[in-house]
Amino acid sequence: MIELIATTESLEQGKQLLLNGVDQLIVGEEVFGLRVPGHLTQEEMAELINYAHERGKQVIVAANAILHNDKIELARPFLKKMKSLHVDKLMVGDTGLIQIMKDPEYYIPYIYDASVLVTSHGQINFWKQYGAVAALIAREVPYVELEILAENVELPILTQVYGAQCIHQSKRHLLENYFNFIDKEPLDFEERHLFLSEPGKDDTHYSIYHDSHGTHVFANKDLNLMMQLPMLADINANHWYLDGLYTPGKDFLEIVKAYDQARQLLDDGEWGEEQLEKLNEQVQKYHPINRELDTGFFLYSADKVR
Repeated sequence: MIELIATTESLEQGKQLLLNGVDQLIVGEEVFGLRVPGHLTQEEMAELINYAHERGKQVIVAANAILHNDKIELARPFLKKMKSLHVDKLMVGDTGLIQIMKDPEYYIPYIYDASVLVTSHGQINFWKQYGAVAALIAREVPYVELEILAENVELPILTQVYGAQCIHQSKRHLLENYFNFIDKEPLDFEERHLFLSEPGKDDTHYSIYHDSHGTHVFANKDLNLMMQLPMLADINANHWYLDGLYTPGKDFLEIVKAYDQARQLLDDGEWGEEQLEKLNEQVQKYHPINRELDTGFFLYSADKVR
């Protein structure tokens, strides 16, 4: 069975996503959640977890930030609180947090999410020994490598099929530093509306923003693998991850609905290219007009990704 895993920006959107095909919902807050589309309070998390469990669904809490000393000190109280809320899983990439969770008092099943580092079945199988129950595959892994990985991995793997792709993170507040350097009044850095262009390449537009975790830069185009979903089904890569960071509100809900319809067609063995094309048009209709879509690294040859 194919499962849909999606982020949410709010309590209300989360409920709508759960009612429209999402099996596992990713929520987050500001301290431990990295690049989540919205920050939920612990009270909102509790309400959403109860809502999901009543419907046989799960809630994953994003704890995938790089934790420096100031934040790692907050980890134990955070983990205790998440356990008390009956969170189903965490998303974790920081080995310091994994070290803490070796203690059964703090352990919560987790999805290993170390961004660009999750590239091989050997690495994923290693973290299985330390409590990982699944892994989010790096967006840079092309299909030719994913085939090999999927055949040899010992845990379920999540593959991103839609949304923004982060290509760089720095702890430094690079935007603030830039505006200070050019002696201009800083803009609002956290509204996620700014773009970078490469010198002499006016068609490039890398999204950039910063928050308490530092500065985040995203690929020129967002990911959309609607037409490639049968390839994922062929290798049993059946956990599809959709990121709504740059697709707000009802638009993201409509895109998730399109992927849910594709999932049902593939599960029933009734899909065809024409049907997927129509669903792909739906994705394009609701995707933000100032952002482009492509297949990312997915169709690259192995030697092209370095």
